Amino acid sequence: MKKLIKFLFVVLSLSFFLTSCADRGPVGPVGPQGPQGPAGPSILPVSFEFNADLLRSNGFEHFQDIPPQIDIIETDVMLVYVLEEYIPEDDLEVWRKMPVIDFNLRGTRILDFDFTFVDMRIFIDASYNLGAADEYRQLLIRAVHIPADFLNNFSTQKVKQAETIRELEAIIGKEIEIFKLN
Repeated sequence: MKKLIKFLFVVLSLSFFLTSCADRGPVGPVGPQGPQGPAGPSILPVSFEFNADLLRSNGFEHFQDIPPQIDIIETDVMLVYVLEEYIPEDDLEVWRKMPVIDFNLRGTRILDFDFTFVDMRIFIDASYNLGAADEYRQLLIRAVHIPADFLNNFSTQKVKQAETIRELEAIIGKEIEIFKLN
């Protein structure tokens, strides 16, 4: 009897081993569709670009209307960057997040911004009296509007600390659409 049990055990083990090593059979039919997942954010971040002149004649400030396709609410965030340099051999734009602080022999100068529901202001503030040497012409500005609905899914602090547009896109996992105003 012992020999018969051993024989049956060996035969069964061998048959399981041999059948598991065979080629796979045909793929079965596609299963039923699963339930719809949660909706993504309805509003994605967008940006717009414009040129600003900060001159003595305009009080070293530039006002820019928010494009009509962007609706700003109280809890939204706006990030602003200024084109600092263009490297033609690599076709690279170097953007710097505002405020931009400059320490010079006369004191401290700050290139900054503020915004409302309808417009934004780019301006220079300084610890000394501004003059002709402090003027900027044709500054290329890129403003990024980040809706509050979108921010609910991310750390607001992380988003605000993004130094470049590419870092911001990496944080949110989306490409930011750019409107050219000028």
